[in-house]
Amino acid sequence: MVLIACAQMCSTDNVAHNLAISVKLARDAAAAGAAALFLPEASDYIANDPHLGYLLAEPLATHTYTLGLQAIAKELGIHINAGIHERPSPDEAASEEPGSERVFNTHVSIGPDGKVKAFYRKLHLFDIQLKEADKAQAIPREKLPRTGEHKKIIPGSVIPEPVDMGDIGRVGLEICYDIRFPELHIILRRKGADIITLPSAFTVPTGRAHWYTLVRSVAINYQVYVIAAAQAGAHSSQRSSWGEALVFDPWGVELGRLPSIDEVDDPTQPLPPQFILADVDLARVQSVREQIPLDIQKRDDVYGVVGANTFVGSSVAESELQHLGVLERIWRGVRSLFGYGSVRLPTAPSTETVVTAAGAGKQYY
Repeated sequence: MVLIACAQMCSTDNVAHNLAISVKLARDAAAAGAAALFLPEASDYIANDPHLGYLLAEPLATHTYTLGLQAIAKELGIHINAGIHERPSPDEAASEEPGSERVFNTHVSIGPDGKVKAFYRKLHLFDIQLKEADKAQAIPREKLPRTGEHKKIIPGSVIPEPVDMGDIGRVGLEICYDIRFPELHIILRRKGADIITLPSAFTVPTGRAHWYTLVRSVAINYQVYVIAAAQAGAHSSQRSSWGEALVFDPWGVELGRLPSIDEVDDPTQPLPPQFILADVDLARVQSVREQIPLDIQKRDDVYGVVGANTFVGSSVAESELQHLGVLERIWRGVRSLFGYGSVRLPTAPSTETVVTAAGAGKQYY
């Protein structure tokens, strides 16, 4: 078993202040024996003014907050995962509308050597419109006004391979609103994730209604540990986050929980920075998957494979592709033994496709 720390904090528009809090959390977590610290979405800053947000964002290579995390990760010899805002490169910005100040909502994974091992840019943007139940109307989807994250965030387009964190396991990277999209969980699980981590800044209404249930359901449905760090409390007079950082094991057992904004005396204030300590045991993952063998029970022969084009990622060598035919025959035999019909594994892509996937992968690592 390996001890990890899952944190919550209340970021402001002061990057130096947020970094100081994050470094303190890292030191305290390491002192408590944690091999990894998981920080929330937007740990670097939360700003009400989109223009200020754009000014505070930086490219990853020179990102002040991330460089600070890299330094403390190396000093302490721990893994650190955190959500940040990343300024697009000139080439990436060129595809935006003139005058755009959108940035990426990014999840970085830093190793004990202080290097960024991988990063993920949020695929699903939080564009919703909540209504009071008594005023809800049947409005055609296309006429609903889109307000929210798309105005300030560029959506990502790549699902990275789960990050190998050694004894901790292979960690699939997501961010907040991604939790509502099962396709991403399915793909990360199929790519070998033992853990899905969801740094978040959930709103108070959606947190109150859905957060705990959603987080636990990911653990149960995909048989993974879920580590969900959270922003917590009032960032300003105009914005608050739900809080309730959570850790679940693959059976859905709650391993730790921190307070939500509903549980504090004064919800107009930030919640204090703190963390959960929880043990991650890869044998537990294996045990759960053996007891409920979802992998061999899936009816891919009926409903196909979600994200088939991502089955072979940039980390799969060309020699491995040649063995897919053998794996398919073995897989068919196992499924037949358990009474399931024929199955279509994802077709191995051409060499040209593999090269393209590898090239895309290099852009994000």
